[in-house]
Formats: sequence, structure tokens, C-alpha cells
Amino acid sequence: MSTAPTSAPAANSTATSVPTKIERQASGMQGTIQSGNGNAKPVNWESEIQLVSSLAKLQELERKIHEIRQFVPAGLLEPIVPISSSNTVSTNNPAAETPAILRNDLEHAAHDRLASLEQFQSLWRSPEMKPVWAHVEARLGEANGQILQPTGMWEKDYDVLLAELTKAEKGKEDERLREEEDAERTKALSSEGEWTAVIERFEQRNVPGVRVMKGQNQTSLAIALSRAGMVFLVAGVRDYNSSAVSGWQVSSRVAPGRSTTKLEQAVLECLNSRPRKWDLAFLLDMIASYADIKQTPCIKCAQLTNNAAQLPTIRRAQSTQPSTDDKSRLFVFDAFHPSCA
Repeated sequence: MSTAPTSAPAANSTATSVPTKIERQASGMQGTIQSGNGNAKPVNWESEIQLVSSLAKLQELERKIHEIRQFVPAGLLEPIVPISSSNTVSTNNPAAETPAILRNDLEHAAHDRLASLEQFQSLWRSPEMKPVWAHVEARLGEANGQILQPTGMWEKDYDVLLAELTKAEKGKEDERLREEEDAERTKALSSEGEWTAVIERFEQRNVPGVRVMKGQNQTSLAIALSRAGMVFLVAGVRDYNSSAVSGWQVSSRVAPGRSTTKLEQAVLECLNSRPRKWDLAFLLDMIASYADIKQTPCIKCAQLTNNAAQLPTIRRAQSTQPSTDDKSRLFVFDAFHPSCA
């Protein structure tokens, strides 16, 4: 009676190590479930969108669990199917011609399933899931271990419901921001000469590489970006039969005999397509954000230039911070390439 060898060749060890690891990962899932609720951060469980978001995460995890159940043995044995059944052979699903090819296919299948299993475990243990597990455990404790959904079936598609709630919340937030902007615009337009105070506060900040020069009339100025080698003219726009400045238009100032460069034109287009066209403080901060355009990488791709050798000429307001005197706000802008925006 023959006995099994005490050691296997290195190739066989490699081929068998991945399935063995999958078995260990699968057998350890119960421990993952039980320990997944540690260090949970408190959240507002009175919020409908928080509850629906958590249910959507749980629903997605259950869907992935059903996928994982097909990994063993069906997923791992996929390369053998064309060999055992000639009806399944196709261009996209050929049968392995040699044992070496079959072994390679089996190893790739095992690695792919292992990667999917590890991805699932990372999602299960992720920081955003910790408060969800803590809340589920608390609810089960309140119910003396009774299943919270006796039917064992999901009654709704919570990802769809979450999308609807998110859209509604965004609509409310957009409306709130519009109301705030309308109030700011009304206040700014009703304050005669307020724009001069805005310019003075901006000058006092002494932004590196930015110089403000007063224009020939009271509602015009030039802003020079010395490091970028660009100068922009800003002119106030008045409504018909009104002395108040209702908006600000930007143009590029170039030396006689020189035309506007592609870079200047791209920046100019972004400046004049900005929101809050009535807000001079917003415009000054936006222009100042281009002071280091030749050193500022794109926030999305983290590159200074894209494949078309373009600099990040798009600016989007990131956030606002109250100033120390509470009379103005500092607008912060993110840089994007046109292809990344």
C-alpha cells in the first residue's frame, strides 16, 4: 500500500496554497461577522437617510455573500468545465490543451476568487460599516435575539430608495444655498461702495504673487499674477438706470502686438463662467488661485499637465471659511485639468 509523499514539488505547493487560503478565509468569516462592530463611531440613527444608507450597505453585502457562495466549488472549477463537457467549449471558453495550461488556469481562478473574498472582508470591516454592526447588535439585543425581518426577505431595494432620498436632500440643500446667495447679493447690492471695502480687505492679505492696481474709473481694477505672467482687467457692470454694480466682467490685458495665449484664454473662460458673478470677493479669490498655476497639480489626477500638455485651468470653489473680522469670507478653490473636471 503506497503512502502519500511527505513533501510536494514546489509547483504543486503553489497550486494548492491558494484554495487552502480561500478555505481558511471562508471559515474565518464567522469571526469577522462577530468582531466587525468594534470601535464604532456614534451616528445619528434618527436620520432617515442614515438608516436607508445603512440598509443599502447591508443589502449589498448580502448580494456579495450570494456571489461568494458560488466561488467554491463552482468558481474554482470553471477551467475544468470545458474539459468535462464539450458543449461548453467556445472561443471565449476554450478547453486547456495541456496539463500546464490547466494548472495555470486553475491557479488564476483561485487567485481571482481569493481577491474577491478579501475585498468583501475589507468592505465588511470598513470604518463606515462599524457603526452599522454596532446598531444591528444593539437592536438584536433589544429584541432578545429575534430576527428583525421575520420574512427573511428584503422588502425594498434600498439602493434605489437611497438615491431618491439623496436627490431630495440635494434639492433642499441647493434651495438653501440659493436663498443664502440671494440674501448676500441683496445685501451687497444695497451697500453703496461695499466693493471698495472688499478690495481693501483683499489687499491687506498680501497674497504672494498677486498685485492689485486701481483702474481709471471707480469700478475697474487690474490684477497682476507675476508668477503666472498674466494680467486681468476687472470691470464693474451696472444695470440699466442704476448706479449700483450688479456684476463683474473679466478680460485679459496683453502687451501691444501680442495676442492672448491659449493658457490665458482658458483661464479667462473659466473666470467668466463662474457662479456668483456679483460677488467681487469670490472673483478676487478665484483669480488669486491662479497665481501658482504653473506649480499647482490637478486635484483629481495629481499631475501638473495632462496628456494634452495642459495645465489645470479649471477652478471650482471647495469651501468657504469665515474671516477673522467676520466681514468677508475666504474662498478656497480646487484645480482641475479640462479633461479631469
